[in-house]
Formats: sequence, C-alpha cells, structure tokens
Amino acid sequence: MKESLDVVFCHLLRFALGVSQVFPYKPTEEEWQKLFKMAKQQTVQGVFFNAISRLPVEQRPPRRLTMHLSFITEAIRGKNRQMNQESARYTQLFDGQGVQCIVLKGQANARLYPDPLSRQAGDIDIWVPGGYDKVEHLLLDMGLISGRKDSYKESRHISFRNENDIEIEIHHRPTESLFRNKELQEVLFTELKNSTLVPEGFYSPSIRFALIMQLQHLYYHCVNEGVGFRHFMDYFILLTHSSDDDRKFVWGKIRQFGLTRACAGIMWVLEKTFGLSREMMLCAPDEKRGLRLYKNTIIGGNFGRNNPQKKKESHSLKHWLYKRKCSLSWFSFDPLNTVLQEIQYWKDTISLIPERIKRRKMFL
Repeated sequence: MKESLDVVFCHLLRFALGVSQVFPYKPTEEEWQKLFKMAKQQTVQGVFFNAISRLPVEQRPPRRLTMHLSFITEAIRGKNRQMNQESARYTQLFDGQGVQCIVLKGQANARLYPDPLSRQAGDIDIWVPGGYDKVEHLLLDMGLISGRKDSYKESRHISFRNENDIEIEIHHRPTESLFRNKELQEVLFTELKNSTLVPEGFYSPSIRFALIMQLQHLYYHCVNEGVGFRHFMDYFILLTHSSDDDRKFVWGKIRQFGLTRACAGIMWVLEKTFGLSREMMLCAPDEKRGLRLYKNTIIGGNFGRNNPQKKKESHSLKHWLYKRKCSLSWFSFDPLNTVLQEIQYWKDTISLIPERIKRRKMFL
C-alpha cells in the first residue's frame, strides 16, 4: 500500500461508522497485524471488528486474526451490557435516596453509536448533586464507600471499585476549567436539567451538555496524558447527533470559556480521522494544532500509554522534570490555558507541602 497505516486505519474507522461505504485498500497479513495492534492501542477494537465484518471476503484479514478479534469483541459487547445494567442499578439506588443521578461520558456516549455495544467501555461516570461533602456522606450512608477515598476536596470525583469489579467515579462537579470556571459550572448545571431517562434505564445529559463538558475533558487529557481515538470518536458521534442550534450554542460557550484553539485543533482531527463534514463542525479546523493532537494520539494511544517517551519512573525527579517540560511545551498551542494550568500546578504543589511533610514523601 502506498498510504501510511494510520491513514488506512482511519479509513477503516470511517467504514465501520458508515461514514464511507467503500474501503479502498487490501492490506497484507503483516499490515493487518499492525492495524490490529493500533486498534488495541486506541481502544476501538469493537468498532474495528464491525469494519472487518462489513468487508468483502477478498479484503478481509486472515481468519485466525479475525477469529481472535471476534472473541475480544464478544467480550466488549458483554461488558457493555453489564455496564448498562450497572448504570441502571445505580440510578435506582440513588433514586431510592431521593437523588437523581446522571451518567456521563462512556455509557451515555455508547448508546448513540451505530452499534451501541461496540464501544470499548472503561469505567462508569456518575454525576450526583450536592457538592463534595454531601456526596461523600451520601456514599458512606449508602455503604458504597467505607471511608474517605480522597483527602483533597479539589478532586472532581470520588472513585471506588464495586462488588462486580467495575470502577465507579462519582462526580460532584461534571468538569472544571481554569478560565471562568464559575460560568462554566453555571452553564453545565443549567443543562443538566435537560437530562432524560433513556431506554437503557439511566439518565443521560443533553447533547449541549455533553459537547461542552467533553470538549473540556478531551482537551485536558490531550495536554496532560494523551487520549486515544476512542475519545475523539465519542466527540464525533456527539456532533453527528447535534442540531445547528446545538452547535451554535456550544460554540458561543466555547468562545466564552477560552477553548477556541483547542476546539479548532479537535475539529481538524475529527475531519482527518472520521471525515467530519465542515457543516457539522463547531468552528473552522486548525491544521497546525490538529496535527499535533493527531500525532500525539497515533504515537501514544489511549491515555498516552504507548508513548515511548513517557517515563516509567512516576516518582522521581527525572520524571517530574519531564512532566513540567511536557506541560510547558503546550504554550504555543494555547498560551492562556498553559499559563493558567502551570499556576494551578504550583498552587496545588505548595498547598500539599504539609501533607508531604506529614507522610515524609516528596511525591504523593
């Protein structure tokens, strides 16, 4: 093939999602093995298998590769069924306490996919109203946690692993911004009122809420650790379910919250990877910024776990210097948010000095 493997991979994702009706390549067995590896690194194996299932027999990978992926895909489908059941169960549990909770991101996104069971599930994110202390006390009273899981009230969520070995994150704030955070929270909490009870048995937020919240979330992970194509695919799916009025509303809020540069870069990635049309975009794409996000995603995979430059020594001075360098390297991409993030980092670092002294640890 003359095209690079990442281009072929993107064509497969488009084919799986029904964006394109033809896959114009015939990879060799070696190339298929590399494509399978990319699907694993990007946590899109279920969607990837859907593409293979649609291919003509003469274009499909060797049978042994297909069979192996089919087993993985069945496990993904089973996990999604379980995650939907658990999301509905927690909805009922909180409802019994007189609290309406809302499922964010993962399962709320999955239900919008052409094949809702094909999205690779992670944890379950649930928003519960009331603020950190009230939410923590509620979780203790319900027996969902046995003690304080997070010593710092700045945390956006309280996490625990339940009896079915599923990671649950209970959010008392949907997300945060270093720029005009108060206004962001007001917009998100207003939009949460438009959440609806979906057939899967849990409350799902509005498209407007999801587009604002997940753009902030997506950009945060791009800058701090990296994301895979699964996260970008989620945003693509959200945009395909949005109306013109939704996109105009969201773009106005994105400008207000200082996320225009990040948004333009993300739009470019969605166009290159999934073929997002210009009329479905929130703003004009920015190739320079988008190319950086795209390359980081190809190299690093999901949460940057495959990035060869990512240091393994998580508690060392060398790793700390590496992290600071990476953080500041985003200055040309987005000066405002880079400076604000660095200021916040040092504020948090200084505030934790007593805790470090108490534990006699330099790195917490």
